[in-house]
Amino acid sequence: MKIAYASRMGHVEGIIKRLGITDALKIVDGTEKIDGEYVIFTYSDGKGIIPKIVETFLQSNPGVRAVVGSGSMERHADTFNFAAVKISEAYDVPLIAKVDMDGTDEDISTIKAELTKLGVSFD
Repeated sequence: MKIAYASRMGHVEGIIKRLGITDALKIVDGTEKIDGEYVIFTYSDGKGIIPKIVETFLQSNPGVRAVVGSGSMERHADTFNFAAVKISEAYDVPLIAKVDMDGTDEDISTIKAELTKLGVSFD
């Protein structure tokens, strides 16, 4: 199982680094390609919408199997991690975690445990 992520403010990238994942695919413009199954990590745009680059990526890469969201509870409490929720619903995949910023140590442990169940290996 592979990892793909989009990070605008650096929080999602921080989660990836804290997890110790070194071979994740960073989504820059949505045209990237990934072979096989993957977990996507994303932020939300505007009032909880899926970022355009993430939507483009998902449409061209059908192997999504789970999603992790990052957002700011302080700044966007009413739409906190809506993009991750929408991806989970639209693609019928589990929402592993909704993380505030780059997460707590507990968040990272939970995500790591769930990723391990999905077959993600950690170095």
